[in-house]
Amino acid sequence: MTREVSEVDDRTRTSAVHDLAEIRRFVLAVVAFGLVFTALGRIYGEDIALQLQKTPTTALGWRFIGWLVSAPPAVLVITTWHERRRLRPKQRRDRSLLLAGWIGLSMFILPARTTSIDSQFGTGALVGDPLSSGWAWGALAAIIGLVFSGLVLTVLYRTVDVPTREQRDLTARFLERAWLVLLVVSLGFALYGGRTDVFHGGS
Repeated sequence: MTREVSEVDDRTRTSAVHDLAEIRRFVLAVVAFGLVFTALGRIYGEDIALQLQKTPTTALGWRFIGWLVSAPPAVLVITTWHERRRLRPKQRRDRSLLLAGWIGLSMFILPARTTSIDSQFGTGALVGDPLSSGWAWGALAAIIGLVFSGLVLTVLYRTVDVPTREQRDLTARFLERAWLVLLVVSLGFALYGGRTDVFHGGS
């Protein structure tokens, strides 16, 4: 019996070490992608925006794309982390890199919110303005979702000493549904919030 308990403890410790290593790699990947997209935005932001202006995408389309950059990644990260045991190591690495790149892409747009549309996209503001507006609504939804998820998990872990697998699964399913509602609502604001001049243009 003692040997079995020891083996379980060893597997738990090994799993925890692997989890920490994966978190570290993911954070480093996010930082790396963030730096790359920041550099691209600051150096080539105007050129890229001018090229994007040549596409038939409307302002509504750019607001949607901006929202798509910032809103979904957070919930996908949470879902992927919860389901990580069901994924093969290669699947986890591939998804981790994809999500890190997706999150890092926000750094192509974020400077327009902290400085101005002109400083980031210059004469490509016809793309940069709605892109930035949609991104801001998506980012707001992601922040609200993360805060709400943190509160739910805090309640769970303070209610029981060690949550069971079933309790964790039920909590994850609840959070996924709450995130879905939040994303739908934020998408509506991202597409039509510009009419109220909320999040219109850069700071």
